[in-house]
Amino acid sequence: MNSKIIGIVILVVAIGGSSAYFLTKNDSIDTISSQNDQISQSEQISQNEKIGLVINTINPPTSIDDIENSYKIASTSGIGRTNLYIHWDQLEPEKGNFDWRVTDIMMKLNEKYNLKTTLYLSVINADRLGPFPSWMGNQIIGKSLETDTIRVLDAILSRYENIDYVIFAADIDYYFQRGTGTIPSYVEFFNNVSSEIKLNHPDVKIGNSMSLENIVNKGMEPGGSFELTPKLEMGDFIALSYKPTDTVGDIDRTPLEAIGDLEKTLEIFSSQKLAFFEISWSTSEFVNGYDIHQEQFIKSSLNFFEENESQIEFFTVSRLFDKPKGSCISQDIQSVGGSGFSSNSFRLERIDEYLCNSGLIDTNQNAKPAWEQLKTNIPQ
Repeated sequence: MNSKIIGIVILVVAIGGSSAYFLTKNDSIDTISSQNDQISQSEQISQNEKIGLVINTINPPTSIDDIENSYKIASTSGIGRTNLYIHWDQLEPEKGNFDWRVTDIMMKLNEKYNLKTTLYLSVINADRLGPFPSWMGNQIIGKSLETDTIRVLDAILSRYENIDYVIFAADIDYYFQRGTGTIPSYVEFFNNVSSEIKLNHPDVKIGNSMSLENIVNKGMEPGGSFELTPKLEMGDFIALSYKPTDTVGDIDRTPLEAIGDLEKTLEIFSSQKLAFFEISWSTSEFVNGYDIHQEQFIKSSLNFFEENESQIEFFTVSRLFDKPKGSCISQDIQSVGGSGFSSNSFRLERIDEYLCNSGLIDTNQNAKPAWEQLKTNIPQ
């Protein structure tokens, strides 16, 4: 598989929830405010603010009620956080002119259901920068992007007090695996942004995310065949996404072996606090996924969290619902023709199958066994 095909494919899987929410912008935050702002005592259950869940809908929502229904279901599990995905091009279509309508709705729901928030802002998304608004033009890691990143993050954090963790570069191992020479520039960029943000928001913790399966599959750990991770250790924590897959997208590990990967992180990043931004297990048999393995993984991964909680900032599962086949990859991905591995269709099909079947509840709203494991095994 050539580098062009790899690049096209990777950007789809970097942020599993980045396309999880779509609202008509006629919806208003007042719709939420007019409802009971507090959940009744009879509806409240104990929550663990370190355990998160990516809350999505099965189909693109047509109203706030569609979104809130997912929140109501998620709130029965005992989770205490979720992820907020913000694409810069949607937030600031014109410089200095922010469109807060969608993010206001999401953050109001997070507040109503007492959920802490991990923010992702699209500065780096796996193998690419952005997406950025058109007015920004082509960007590079440098002073101009640094200034704008500080400005936008400060605006977001000043508006929403419920955000306690920030990631603005996701799966950076993909981005830097083909350009290790640019790492020093990024380290300076990250440190400058982080330092400036903490002046106004000292309680917010800032880190990057990496793809654990990519690190393991390609030997990027210390002493590996392509040692990379020691160069990317910065910030308040190292966040990790994880899918138990090989390089083409098929599940190639048992649940026990997958927990072994999680345990390796304690050695790979021995001097850093860890966070788990998006961990998942698909039930699509097309990619060798099964309900029983998802159930075992969720149970064992929560045990892993409980045993190592002192070293882990947060632990977020992706995601609540399955989605219809064909809806889990971007429609604007360039098609690369050819047969077999010379085409990207083989990989894209597996990405779609994996992601669309990684929920804990299926598209008919039937709970999978893993849903009960999440509710039963969240540490209190």
